[in-house]
Amino acid sequence: MHTGTDPDPAETTVEHVALLYALEAEAMPLVERLGLVEQPAVDPCMPQRHFSGRVGTLAIDLLINGRDPRCGTDRVGTDAATLAAFMAIRKLAPDLIINAGTAGGFEARGGSIGAIYVSVGNLLYHDRHIPIPGFELQARGAWPATPAPHLMHAIGAKPGIVTTGNSLNCTAEERAFFEHERVAAKDMEACAIAQVCAQCGVPFVAVKSITDLVDHPEAVQDAFLRNLRMASALLAERMEVAVRWLGAHPRRIAEL
Repeated sequence: MHTGTDPDPAETTVEHVALLYALEAEAMPLVERLGLVEQPAVDPCMPQRHFSGRVGTLAIDLLINGRDPRCGTDRVGTDAATLAAFMAIRKLAPDLIINAGTAGGFEARGGSIGAIYVSVGNLLYHDRHIPIPGFELQARGAWPATPAPHLMHAIGAKPGIVTTGNSLNCTAEERAFFEHERVAAKDMEACAIAQVCAQCGVPFVAVKSITDLVDHPEAVQDAFLRNLRMASALLAERMEVAVRWLGAHPRRIAEL
């Protein structure tokens, strides 16, 4: 089991994975496919939902951020994601964290509704603006994704840069950032989780299914709501393949 203090995390054998989701609509199709069983909350003060199970050699814990008790909506964004990642690492001690969910894509870079991406390079923040010397890197994020080319091939996904922000819509400045960085998927959680994982020494991969196209004239919220169920179903299909691939026999992080 990975503890965050191993001298070389790349040599860690993946025996236990934590799957982090923001939306119940994204997560429940996989819960049903794998027959995961709901467990008591990881922390009774938090509204997270916790499911667990086993596939082959792999122990699985799946966490959903849960509902905002004030308005009943899914808890999205970097604050809930940061907390979920920290709680998963401290309370569950996984060898690998995968953040699976939906995201906006980019038609100009070959994106399409339902396309699946696996994170490559660094996870970035696209909506943090701190124009003070010394704060640039903190604002940018640039937390590393663990290379996972074999997992990506196993699930038939594309490689892509993933960036994170706390708004569904984006500004003109952010659009310029997407173009400059050649972003493939924009979400509301991945970079926050990558930051916690990097600081705790836990390998991290993001898997994203596209619900809407940022550079398409249709309103993002309309496309998101129309395509969420379909994109989540496709995500569940690929994530089931990923989990079964990981559980088929012991694999080191370096073999992802």
